[in-house]
Amino acid sequence: MKAILGQVMREFYEFGIPPDVQSRDVEIPEKRNVATVVTGMRRTGKTYVTYQRMRALVDSGVPLERIVHVNFDDDRLKNLSLEHLRLVGEIHAELFPDAARQNCWYFLDELQDVPAWELYARRLLDSHLVQLCLTGSSSKLLSREIATQMRGRALDVEVFPLSFAEFLRFNSLADAPPLEPHSARTAGLLHHAMGRYLDEGGFPDVQGETPRVRVKMLQEYVDAVLYRDVIERHDVPSAQALRYTLDYLKDNFAHKVSTRAISAVLAQAGVSANREAISDYLDWLEEAYLVYRVPLRTDSAAIRRMNPDKYYFVDTGLARATTSKLDAARGWLLENLVFLALRRGDNIVEYYNTKKGGEVDFHVTDRTSKRRRLVQVAWEMSTEPTRRRELSALRDARLETGVENCTVVTWDDDFETDGIAVVPAWKWCLREAERG
Repeated sequence: MKAILGQVMREFYEFGIPPDVQSRDVEIPEKRNVATVVTGMRRTGKTYVTYQRMRALVDSGVPLERIVHVNFDDDRLKNLSLEHLRLVGEIHAELFPDAARQNCWYFLDELQDVPAWELYARRLLDSHLVQLCLTGSSSKLLSREIATQMRGRALDVEVFPLSFAEFLRFNSLADAPPLEPHSARTAGLLHHAMGRYLDEGGFPDVQGETPRVRVKMLQEYVDAVLYRDVIERHDVPSAQALRYTLDYLKDNFAHKVSTRAISAVLAQAGVSANREAISDYLDWLEEAYLVYRVPLRTDSAAIRRMNPDKYYFVDTGLARATTSKLDAARGWLLENLVFLALRRGDNIVEYYNTKKGGEVDFHVTDRTSKRRRLVQVAWEMSTEPTRRRELSALRDARLETGVENCTVVTWDDDFETDGIAVVPAWKWCLREAERG
């Protein structure tokens, strides 16, 4: 096994860091004696985020010899055990004895495939010479398990599909977000790019593919999550019930979803699943980073439990590729897109019901500053009934919550009324990117 592991490690130094690493707006925090754990759904680009960090280290003067990278998903390392892991440091020291005596950066992909991996990870941290970064699929490297296995010695970094600003750079549409005020030409180009982004989504590997290939790839991503991260991991007794639950979410994303409603649909289809099982399915799909839930904004835990959550997909392109709805879902897609931009930030995202029965899509609280915002999403505000409905809900929520920062994100409209900013999606997303 030492010879095989040595071959895998030498290949990294022979080929080096891939030259085609695209810049992502993801920070890899580093703290002494604490591991950085990069999580997220499959194919979001977690490994390339670590390549970006490696490139930054080399550019700052750190020799490549002080960087250790091993992908344990390599089929040659399939039968690796905990005892074999000590060979990583041994082989590195044999290859670069001087570098091994200094502070080194270890980037280990899919380490969780090795039984009892956390013992080795903690041993590395105790050496005081290793800055450890782990990446892995969500099937075995979930946030709550990291906290347990690493005993509080891990910083969790979640990687999403490309943001709109990243999408522009990735597709060479803009090197950096254009500064306001935008010219008419720039605004037109950005509006067109937002149309592409809404339809295609932000998974890196699907960029530039034909619609047919892109849809096929995104559907395969969903199948991989469903079977590898949920069914295999949790030994799901009824794959059919799980699939029907996911189908329900596909047709009802950006809407309130209850286990009672899903159970009724499954019963009509002749599929047996109680509400407790459906609740587990929803939890597992969220754990796999395929969907995200948004609860009701309330200070009462009991009221929150009594009200259904809203669900959003990890990517609008993925949602579009898997839903049966097309143009009718464009407003839902826009709401999903806005949610993802808010979720990328360090925000608590909830929905809000007014006392008059209106709804505000997002009540947003910055985790650090505790500043709050209200964000409403509407495809268009040109008709009087839509304008009245969306704005009245915001005005009522503003009075009830005391939150003055209110925004309506639309597709085209751009104006301000009664202290409420109505902003087109492309402009709003770029402003969110500037927030960091």
